[in-house]
Amino acid sequence: MSAREVVVFLGPTLPVATAKRTLKATYLPPARQGDVFRVLPDRPRVIVLIDGVFEAVPSVWHHELRAALASGVHVIGASSMGALRAAELHQEGMLPVGRIAGDYVSGARVDDADVVLLHGDSDSQYQALTVPLVNVEATVAEAKRRRVVSEREASRLLEAARGLFFKRRTWRAIVTALPEARRSATFTWLREQLVDQKALDALAALKVARQLLRKPPRPSSPLTLSSFVRRRRLLDAHGSELERLQRLPDADALAKQGLRRLLLAAFAKQAGLSVSVTANRHGAVDEALSDAEVAALEGLVLSAPERFVADGPTWLEGLALEAKLSGRWRGR
Repeated sequence: MSAREVVVFLGPTLPVATAKRTLKATYLPPARQGDVFRVLPDRPRVIVLIDGVFEAVPSVWHHELRAALASGVHVIGASSMGALRAAELHQEGMLPVGRIAGDYVSGARVDDADVVLLHGDSDSQYQALTVPLVNVEATVAEAKRRRVVSEREASRLLEAARGLFFKRRTWRAIVTALPEARRSATFTWLREQLVDQKALDALAALKVARQLLRKPPRPSSPLTLSSFVRRRRLLDAHGSELERLQRLPDADALAKQGLRRLLLAAFAKQAGLSVSVTANRHGAVDEALSDAEVAALEGLVLSAPERFVADGPTWLEGLALEAKLSGRWRGR
């Protein structure tokens, strides 16, 4: 198994060193908008979405997860952002793993904020600075089961945790809901006996990813993206190359010729013409093969222009026009 076969987006939920002991994979920081588009050209077999950014940075798009699914990639979601997206896309093939994702799928849990926490940056290895509500609930339930807290105390702790903004939700803030005499011992137990449900779900997702590597790719399927999303995908996946191309002296001419090809290919599809293309190892058409399909469809249109325009232009007329426009016409 190659590490390139699996891509995992991971941050504060689980240390990468711990994750690597379970699954050999390419580990990337919490996913932001466009990150899944960026990894698709590498043709991973499995993508595991655990952590993702939000607030100041655009979150991972549903569009890019759909694109991964359509190209035959197994996509797993768990624990945090992954649990949210898996619940939203499980009917389209994304696989929810773990208790948290299961709660969102069933509707037992509905608030996105339940999985959110404040954490440090990459230099701190995304160290958690607050505790997410899902972990509070799991830990308090265990404390009640072990009779560390009473039913009434458990209710007070949960009420306090749910009333705190996620950036202020710490165990020390939560235990202030208890009588002062009970705070210190309870605080120590909750900290030391933490039930880290997000980490447990993440480990479960990594194990499922390992199992999926033994299975064939998902069936590929056609995917229609809006022009805005297609442009965004192109920039996300090939931004530096596009910047270079735009600086070329003949960039405008290149763009216009490409547009002619794309428009002709679109006309061909509208007319019901099609060409066969070779599938990649996922059973899906990758970008290079899509370019070949465009060229083939363009050729079909040019070989039968009369199908698109009544009494349409002939091949000889096209030759004469282009020769005149390019300065290669020598007749009168």
